[in-house]
Amino acid sequence: MEKMGRQKLVDKTIVPQEAGVMPQQLSGLNPGVALQQRLGFYPLGGYKGQTVFFDLDKLVNEPLALVEGLYSLDRLDARDIITASIPATGVIGDIVIAQLTVPAGELWLVNRVVVVSPAQTAAEGQIVTVNFRLSSWQIPDTRVGTTVHDNGRSYWPAAQGTIAVDTYTVDFPAQGELGAELRLPAGSIVTLVATLTAVNASAILAATLTPFGRKIRRLVA
Repeated sequence: MEKMGRQKLVDKTIVPQEAGVMPQQLSGLNPGVALQQRLGFYPLGGYKGQTVFFDLDKLVNEPLALVEGLYSLDRLDARDIITASIPATGVIGDIVIAQLTVPAGELWLVNRVVVVSPAQTAAEGQIVTVNFRLSSWQIPDTRVGTTVHDNGRSYWPAAQGTIAVDTYTVDFPAQGELGAELRLPAGSIVTLVATLTAVNASAILAATLTPFGRKIRRLVA
């Protein structure tokens, strides 16, 4: 009867459930050491009836490319124009190039490229043809008649140029083009190629290329 009404005291002190390494102690550890000390593990999964390791690049890194474009840091426009000028002394077959390089630390998404060839008349004929190359397209091309240069593969199969048309616009997301914006990481080079195909009278003939799009935050290495 003497114990009626008494309460048992409970120790409510907060203590770690088990001794172990605190997060701040993991600084500087490489994966090999972490695994050896049982501070890390390899995640496994089932794929097509087999046990496989998780590919964190495909699981985490690559999907980030879908949202990189949401982080606009700057725009690409007429301020980024490049010009390839053929001198008045040029001879048929002369090729002049101009290059635009994505600076270190930057990532570009290009949605449009506008290439302009010098104006000509019916009497002059087609004087300058134009094309542009992408250095990121260096992979071998097995298609007949295709040549891969140091400056990358040309966007168009053949140089563009008619008497009636001076401006050629590529909208990359459009059907029939890439169907998506052109992703250019740092170091990528866009090369404008202008070729003299007829006698140049007396003036400098200038072709231009203008990229449109935006500079974005890089999430994928």
